[in-house]
Formats: sequence, C-alpha cells, structure tokens
Amino acid sequence: MAGKRKQTRRRRSTRTTSAAVAEPGLQRVRSAPRAGRAESGSAFDPGATPRVAAAAGATAEYDRPRPAKTRFPIDLDDFARLKDAAPAAKLRGRGLTAATIERDSGRRAAVPRTAAAVAAAVGGPLGPETAAAPGILGSFAGIADTQWFPADCTAAAGPAHVLAAVNSSVAVYAKTGGAPLLQKTLTAWFSNVITEAKIFDPKALYDQHAGRWVLLAVAVGSTSNTSWFLLSISKTSDPLGGWWNYKLDATRDGTTATNNWADYPGLGVDAQALYITANMFQFGGNFRYAKVRIVPKGTAPSTGPYFGGAAAFKDLVNLKNADGTTAFTVQPCHTYGAPQVQYLVNSLFPTTSIPTRTLLSLWALSDPLGTPAITRRNIGTRPYGLPPDATQKGSSTRLDTGDVRMLCAVFRGGSVWAALTSRHAWSAAAENVAVAHWFQIDASTGAMTQQGIFGAAGRHYCYPAVMPDGNGNMTMVFSRSGSAEFASARFSGRLATDPLGALQSSAPLRDGTARYVRLDGMGRNRWGDYAGIASDPTDIRTIWVYTKFAAGVNVWGTWIGASRF
Repeated sequence: MAGKRKQTRRRRSTRTTSAAVAEPGLQRVRSAPRAGRAESGSAFDPGATPRVAAAAGATAEYDRPRPAKTRFPIDLDDFARLKDAAPAAKLRGRGLTAATIERDSGRRAAVPRTAAAVAAAVGGPLGPETAAAPGILGSFAGIADTQWFPADCTAAAGPAHVLAAVNSSVAVYAKTGGAPLLQKTLTAWFSNVITEAKIFDPKALYDQHAGRWVLLAVAVGSTSNTSWFLLSISKTSDPLGGWWNYKLDATRDGTTATNNWADYPGLGVDAQALYITANMFQFGGNFRYAKVRIVPKGTAPSTGPYFGGAAAFKDLVNLKNADGTTAFTVQPCHTYGAPQVQYLVNSLFPTTSIPTRTLLSLWALSDPLGTPAITRRNIGTRPYGLPPDATQKGSSTRLDTGDVRMLCAVFRGGSVWAALTSRHAWSAAAENVAVAHWFQIDASTGAMTQQGIFGAAGRHYCYPAVMPDGNGNMTMVFSRSGSAEFASARFSGRLATDPLGALQSSAPLRDGTARYVRLDGMGRNRWGDYAGIASDPTDIRTIWVYTKFAAGVNVWGTWIGASRF
C-alpha cells in the first residue's frame, strides 16, 4: 500500500489442502473456487474532461494510514530484526541449482538518442543482433513527483502509445515522447465508480491477445472498512478513446463476506481471462492469505468486462507453500502464446527461525472459464534473504529496498521469467548489498533453466523487473544507488546465446541527481515498490522500461525508455 503518509503490525486457515499426484513434486491444491459477480461497466471517456489536469487536480484525493498492523506475512518486530541483520547475515542452505553470480561493471554508457527516434526505430527494419547489451532506442520523461510515495511505477506499450502509472496518476504518451497526451489522477480516472477512497498500487498491461489496455488499482474507503479492485479496460486499442470502469469488492471471497482488504495487487492475462492477485490483510490486524481472482474477458457484444457487461469472477484463496506457510505476493504471468494454463509464482518469506529461503512456488491454473483447478510445483533456487537497505550519495539515511516478494512474472517461449531483490557479499570481508535475483523456469517440467545474481560491490540493486523478447533475449530494469551514487534508474539484459545466468553490463536509463529522504509513518525511506516493463506488440524485439530516479533533493522522477538487442 502506498500513500503520502504511511504506515501504521495472522493468518487464517481454510479447508485448502494439498495432496501429491502422480508426478513427483507436483501438488494438486483442492481449493474450491468461489464465484462472484460485479455490476456492468461504467463507460469512461478520458477525453470528456481536460486531458491534462492541473497539478492540484479538480478531484479531491484521499489518504488513510495503513489499516493493518503489518505489510508482511510476519509481524513488524520480526521483520525489523531480519532487516537489521541483513547487512551481515550469511545466506545458508543449498538450492537445487546454482545461480550465476554476475558482477556489473556499470561502465557502459547509454547510447544518446532523441525521443523522436523511438517510433522510427520501433517501426524500422530489424537489424542484426549484436553482442552488446540492449541499446536504448530513445527515452523521455515520465510522470513527475505526485507528492505520494513510493512512486510504484508500472507501464504498458501498445501499437502507438505507452501508458505509465504511479501513485497516484496515470498518463498516456506517444512513443515519440514529449508531453503526455493524457494525464489524470487515479482518483479522477475512477471517479465514475468510486468516491472518497484512497486509491493506490496501480498495475497496467496491454493485452496483445485482444488489443485492449488494462489498468488495475486497489482502494480502501477513506473512513469505512471497504476494499476494492478498480479495473479499467479500454474499448479499443486506442488508449485515448473510451474505457469501461469496474469496482469489484475485494473484501468478498466470491460472495462470502470477510473483514479483509487487498494490498499489493498483481495483474496477469492470457487468451481467456484476466488474473488479479492481492495480499489480503485483516482490517486492524495481520496478513491472512493471498487471493487469486479470475475475471473472464467475456464475449461480444455485451458479455463480460471487455464488452461492458457484468464482470463475473472466481476466487481462489489461501494457497499454501511446500512447508505449509501461506503463499504471499503470488504474481500472475503476463502470458504470451497459448500454453492452455495460466502460471503464477511466489517466493517464500523469511522468518526469524528460517531467515534464508531456497524454494519458489510455481502454480499452474487450468480451466479458468469452467471449474478452475490449480497445482503447485516446488522450484529449488539459490538461497535468498531480505536485502539490506541501500546507501545513497549525500545522505546517511538509507533507501528502503523492500523484501523478497516476487516483483514480476512473464510466460513466454515455454518459460516463466521472474525476479526479486536479495542480498550478496562481494568479498569475504564486505557487508551484504542488495542484488537483483532473476529466474527462468521451464514451465512444463518445473526445472530451473537458469538463475542469476546481479550487482556490484559498493552498489545496491533493487526492485528489478524482467521481460523476455520474442527471440529469447531478456531485458531487466532496476534501481541502483551507493555511497557514491544517487538513486538511479538502470537497465541490463542478456542475449539468448549468452552463457546461462549471465547479464550484460548495465547502462543508465536516467542518473539520479540528488539525495532522497522522505520517511513514512514507520520511519522507512520508501523507494519502491516495483518497476514497469513491457514488450512492444509491434516489434518482438523492443522492450519498454519505466522506473524512478532521484530528480532533486527529496524529489522522485520517472523515466521511460525503449530498448532492443
């Protein structure tokens, strides 16, 4: 949950059980889907009001302290103890497969290009691949500081536009850059379906299966214990045209009422449905479980949310990891191709008794339009644990690097790609620094194809997001800082032919220019919680990246770039 002033510190069992099936390592989760239904969509025309609102905005925005005792599946005291130990704590345990530990030289300079070169490059002929890390085709400024923190960057790319969103605004740009063609606060965007609510944690994607844009946010009532998934779907492939807006009650599991609210949503898509996930917390209490909400797209002319009809959905709740702990931050894949199942993935959260983890849970969801069924595979990894907070130039106040929750998930070319933030010491005498830990998993077998640890001594790498292109190459965007570097936006990547686990040297998307200190109600200097990355639907080799950088003293900025091998 994000906001201007955050934050304020368990678990509930249901009848969900797991039983082994014939294939070793595969667990079938017997959790009956719970059906629910929302009202028909409310038509929204972003061009009906001024396309770029005044800075203050005409629609009042609402804030509310976090209505739970924690934002983790453990209490705040335990989390604080683990974070305090992170600089010196050793990662222990042996994953089933080793990771390649790749030191970033960080010496490669970005190729200077004008923003106008982006459209020409994306639409131009495909040149030969090179051995260099992905080059920048062009880049331009994204949404400026909204006075909310953290920024929580998300992005989507369509045929002619890029959509970017942060806390608490959304903007649409031409691929050539320049001033936004459309910019509104999330409060204004969803004002036809909800009022007097705090809206936060946006997620966006372009559904290449259907040629639609999808924007998701979550909301809690400003004075009431209500919680909502706010879903917006474009009527066409033009984001400047009409949209359908929906308000889906997040407190309900199907039709069953609860006292839980949704935080840190995930958004995935395949050819059949949208997949919304969230961490569910009790109002005034602790983490309860992760929810997976399946929302079928519908059929023309008026059935389902892609056509303005009622949004039917089914909920799966209380998924369990192999060790019996409740799954936390289950990320649904943006699915390319038609694997006939939807994949989701989560990491296992550390505890004071188990500070290092060596497993991921990979979920396969089948029959989303009928009777959804979900199975789990246990994926062995190199050990990972909570990252230390990041040093930054010009200030002794460290930047919050978050935790080990999974930050993104993509299915493409038979693999699930994902990433999280972990820790690593680059020499025996050195303290740990935050590093990007990324994965490629064979979706059909559950085997770890490759994994990598990326970072450098004296630098902290956090909030990575990864995206494979249509040729099997991969791009990663992340934040970086250190005692000699302001918080900066950077990117790297790998060719499909590179050695397993290896990434190229990183390049700047946008260098930070000043120190950044803005403390929330828990005393954390929030710098997260995720970055945006998207594949261009008109060119299988172009990847768009979007994240934040320190744009001035205690001011964040965002930057958009297109890259290609």
